[in-house]
Amino acid sequence: MPKLFGPIAALCLATAIPLAGQAAQAQEAAPAASLVTGAKVYDQNGEEVGQIAKVSGDRVAVSIDGNGLVVPKNAFVKGAKGPALKAPKAKIVAVLRQAEADATAVDGALKPGAEVRSADGAAVLGKVTAMAPQGAVLATSEGNITMPRAAFFLSAKGLAVKVDERQFLAGVRAARAQKKGG
Repeated sequence: MPKLFGPIAALCLATAIPLAGQAAQAQEAAPAASLVTGAKVYDQNGEEVGQIAKVSGDRVAVSIDGNGLVVPKNAFVKGAKGPALKAPKAKIVAVLRQAEADATAVDGALKPGAEVRSADGAAVLGKVTAMAPQGAVLATSEGNITMPRAAFFLSAKGLAVKVDERQFLAGVRAARAQKKGG
């Protein structure tokens, strides 16, 4: 069974895709009708990469070598054989492997007692107090909040979230206000 489709992998591939070069960018977008469950997916050179596992809104989940990857529909171009990603297969697989390694490292660091920093590493935003099915429970200056696993990464200074201190505090306050109002 394929591993869960990871938002981290999607973010990494979405970042890598523009690096594919102008030739791939000049190609015509893949027709929406070709982005259907079960369709084979190719790389920019026509080499088979995987197959579409699910389409949901603007996102397409692709199964690649038993792993999952979620990319936006605009990451596809019209290839000679069918929908193609705007990168060579080797780069797609390398990005997917790196994302898996990063997720494993985050899982190892994400445990009760771990300090969580802002994206720039400048501020300690809270401490992990517990793990929950939805992610990690953080004790913060604004109270406890549960953050999804996908919000974390390992920085040079340790476990961090993908926002700066101001964005984090604004998000926590907005979540608190919504919870009180809802």
